[in-house]
Amino acid sequence: MGVRPTGGGGTRNNRVSQPSAQEQLGAFYGFSKNQTDKIQKITGVDNPFQGLPTSASKGEFGEYKEIISMPDTMKYFKSDKQHADMGYTQNLAGLPYEADAGYARPFYEEDLSIPGYKGPQYEEDDSPAALTVVPTSTTNPERPRTVAAGYDAEEEKITVVFRDGTFYNYYEVSNTEWQAFKARVSKGQYIYKYLDFKPRGAADVQGISQTARKAFYKLSRASQISAKGKKTKALK
Repeated sequence: MGVRPTGGGGTRNNRVSQPSAQEQLGAFYGFSKNQTDKIQKITGVDNPFQGLPTSASKGEFGEYKEIISMPDTMKYFKSDKQHADMGYTQNLAGLPYEADAGYARPFYEEDLSIPGYKGPQYEEDDSPAALTVVPTSTTNPERPRTVAAGYDAEEEKITVVFRDGTFYNYYEVSNTEWQAFKARVSKGQYIYKYLDFKPRGAADVQGISQTARKAFYKLSRASQISAKGKKTKALK
């Protein structure tokens, strides 16, 4: 919706576009329109800021604004260069590839190797699912295993964002298992007990810039700290 600017007849037919509610909320939390748009694409919802305090009169708003601006909020996030310098994507939130393979606890079904630190084994799309659980719950909000997650029902794929910012996929995950994952406070325990046995591997994030991933991580991690690790409703 536009508003008519003040002035004479020369400006009468001009319109100045007002920012959308989404853009206003983004600016409210310190994100540029560009960052807000990118966060919106990652979550796949119109308002990824829903559930956050939106009034300066509420005590939690001031607390959230302080958290999102703290350097410690980003202390676990690793840049693409840092990941590259380590030699391999730091899946499992910081373990190198060799340790990840050891974590795999593989078994074999005929000639098919499971779990999938080798990646998808039935030609699944390895792009990330829309991330709608923002943030994920945790029993250790100071050092969580994950900060966000999402599920693609058609692909039967869970995507999690680990505390180092890695986007990681687990394949052949039923909707029942996704519901169980969401219900667990400790996502790390569920991953260790169940998802680590699934075919799995780093998600393909070539279509998502590091700027977008960093902005999304900042929102997720600040929300997680603010919620003190408690479960939150999924974005819709």
